[in-house]
This record gives sequence, C-alpha cells and structure tokens, in this order.
Amino acid sequence: MPWGDLPNPGKRLKEDDLTDAERELFDRLPRPPATADIRATNIWIVEWLSPNEQHTGRVLHDWMKERRPGWSAYCPCKNKTQVISAIDRATIRAQQSEMIPVLHIEAHGGDVGLQGPDGTGGLELLTWNELTGPLQKLNLTTRCNLVVVVAACVGFARIKALSRGPRAPAVALVGPDARVMPSNLLSGTKEFYRLWMDKSPKLDDIAASASRKAGTVGFEWEGFATLVYEALIQHLIISMRPDEHRRRVERIRARRLAENELSAAEIERRLTLLPAVHSPADLQRMWDEMFMIDLYPANRERFGVDMTAIAEMLEASQQRLW
Repeated sequence: MPWGDLPNPGKRLKEDDLTDAERELFDRLPRPPATADIRATNIWIVEWLSPNEQHTGRVLHDWMKERRPGWSAYCPCKNKTQVISAIDRATIRAQQSEMIPVLHIEAHGGDVGLQGPDGTGGLELLTWNELTGPLQKLNLTTRCNLVVVVAACVGFARIKALSRGPRAPAVALVGPDARVMPSNLLSGTKEFYRLWMDKSPKLDDIAASASRKAGTVGFEWEGFATLVYEALIQHLIISMRPDEHRRRVERIRARRLAENELSAAEIERRLTLLPAVHSPADLQRMWDEMFMIDLYPANRERFGVDMTAIAEMLEASQQRLW
C-alpha cells in the first residue's frame, strides 16, 4: 500500500470520521513519540514577494545579522524557478557542510501552493506537489531534521501532496493560522527566531511566544509524524469495516482481472486469503522509509512506531467492532 493510496494523507481526524468504539481503539494504539528532538544550525530565508510589497524576509535577515552574524542566509526570488533553486542550493550546502537549516519561506500561500511574481509583471503558482520533491531531498540530507516555516496562512494538515512519501518533506511545519499583516508577521517571526537561538529550542514554547507577539494570529506547528500517523491509522481502522473491506476486494479483483496474469479461479482463491489488515511488514517498511529509520536507525527513538503491535490490536478488535 503506497502512501498515495491513503484517502487524504495528513488529514486531521474529525469528530465524525470514526465511531465511538473506533475512536476508543484509535486512542489505545501505540503512537510515535509526541515530539522529536530537532537540531538546526542556521536559518535559510527564501523570499518570493512582488517588488511593491514589504520585504519582511530581508528585514528579518538584517535583524538576525545584528544579533548573530552568519546565522541567516537570504535568498530573494523573482519567480518560482528561483524558489526551487534556492531550496536546492540549501540541499547542496547541507551535503557539503552538514548544515541543518530551518527553511523559512516568505510568500503568499494556501491549500494549493505558494504564489508569487513570475518575473514579468504577473503572478504564478508553485504547487505543493512541485515543492514536495525539493523538500524531501533537503530533509533527507538533514537526516529528517528539517523545520519548514511558511510565513503565509497555510493549513498544513489539508495539504495532501506533502504526505505522499516515500520520504518525509520535513520533521515539522510552522505557519500562522490566519491572514496576518506584514508588521504583525514580522513581530511574530522575530520572536520565533529570538527563542530559536536558545541552546535547546522547544517548538511548543516558541510558537506560543511568537503567537503572543504577532497579536492577531497564532503560530501553529505540526509535527509531521503525528500528521502521517493519524492519517494512516484512521485509514487502517476504516478499511477494516465490512463494507470497506468488500470494496477493497472488488478493487483488487478488477485490477487482477485487467492484468490477465492469473486465472479467475486463482484470483478468487487469493482474495479469500486477503487479511483485513494490511501487511505489518509493508506498513513498517513504509513508516521507516518515511522517517529515514532505514537509513539512520537512531531515528527510531525519535519517530519509531511498532506496526506489528498495531496490526495485532486491530485484528483482535475486529470481531468486537464489526
């Protein structure tokens, strides 16, 4: 089951998505650690704003230079190609120097992607789908330590493309929870990075303090492991419902018949053996690849979750629930 098979990866659980019994099961299942330790060496600011707008990214960069010279890099962009190039440059620098940046993007954004000038007087869209690959590469280079701050009103939990795998595009995503005036945004981001200069920054405390400084909005952060876990487990629970299982069987039957590699009788025989829960080994492999545990075993302490234990608990609850 590839990540793309999830109905909406990253979708936050809603009250009416699960029954009371299913929710009780959801709450009992093993979870990954609530928060992961995050390391960062510097701030990489990518600014993509029109010439007539207040360039808050440059102001933020100048403010940082006065307090911690060399800590902030500033990349002004005239079009979306330059935005991707700026992220790619961060990846190359990280490969060469073991830099672990906080990626700060100043742009207008929403559910579909980011929007900024096209360099010829118009505007263009940089979709989240286009951004996912560059972010995955940068996060892979940092061994899953990348924090992405988008200084725009972005509901990360609704962005499907970011969760498509096979690698996570970030360890955490940060942004304001509503539209914000540039002056309030600048006050909030200054406070965010003032606290980030501490030796052991904690995102909960940093986001809360930045929210107070911004005044009119809150700075929200999403741990990426939590977003992916909630989407995956919700999908697994719902897929075990009898009607959902029958639909899954029908999809597999139609696909196998179209492939024309097995006889109809053999297809039916295999379908009778189809478990209600997806293979724990496949689920574990997908999870470990997403958070780079396969490459860096130490990441298991930060993101690890036992898919075999989850599958066993789901199977044990099957008859009681359905």
